[in-house]
Amino acid sequence: MAENSRDSERIAIIRSYFRKIDERDPSFFDDVAEDVQLFFPKFGIGHGKAALALFGERLGSDLESLSHDIDGFNVIVAGDTIVVEGQESGVTRAGLRWPDGVVSEGRFCNVFEFDGLKIRRIHIYVDPDFTNSHDERVRLLRGGKTPGDETRGVVNRYFMMMLTGAEPEAIASLFSEAIDWDIAGDTTLVPWIGRKTGRAGVASFVQDLRERIEPVSFEVSSILVDGKRAVAMGALVSKVTNTGKTIETEFALDFTVEAGLITRYRMLEDSFAVARAAA
Repeated sequence: MAENSRDSERIAIIRSYFRKIDERDPSFFDDVAEDVQLFFPKFGIGHGKAALALFGERLGSDLESLSHDIDGFNVIVAGDTIVVEGQESGVTRAGLRWPDGVVSEGRFCNVFEFDGLKIRRIHIYVDPDFTNSHDERVRLLRGGKTPGDETRGVVNRYFMMMLTGAEPEAIASLFSEAIDWDIAGDTTLVPWIGRKTGRAGVASFVQDLRERIEPVSFEVSSILVDGKRAVAMGALVSKVTNTGKTIETEFALDFTVEAGLITRYRMLEDSFAVARAAA
């Protein structure tokens, strides 16, 4: 009777663990031993609560939601070990729902081992390729960067350097020598725009911009990243130095990043408003 009671308590802890995981409730750590051992395919073996937290951070960075069919669990008890077989589903941050019933079925098996009422081992057996995007998920779980991470990092550095007054040559170092650069508009009225060649061209743009334009406000509202391409959207207000007129425009900056360098750059803005202020 005592053993059955202990089994029931442990099963209740496991069910609570899954509910809290689904709700992103960190209090599930209260039921886990300090030296807990974790296994998950492609993540590998981890030890301690810090490793468990790291796993949750990596997996959670790609999942908008996760749900387990707790009522449908098949539970097997063998001493201090409890095996849970079940099904799960979710939505990625890209909006992809799984399982799709074709490639993925959402089946999993967890092996829990207890020390008293604390979980000391969690081994998770599941196909981690929830949405048939195997290479990207392996990089994620192993702590590697995806192409999108590199792209976002380079774009963020560009904005940081532009806004903090970095030297033109330092900003130009973010760009490929073979940069495909263009800001459309009337170059007879707005001489700092148009096509630029090489890092020297990028540096000259930055220098000309600072000499001819007095920034009033510059806000990036969002940066959308898809692999090696990023589009930053926002709004700016600037004063043209030699006319005293103000430019107010929304903008979109279109970047392509390859091997850590910007290889293509386009700025889309209200070119008519810019030319009118410069005239």
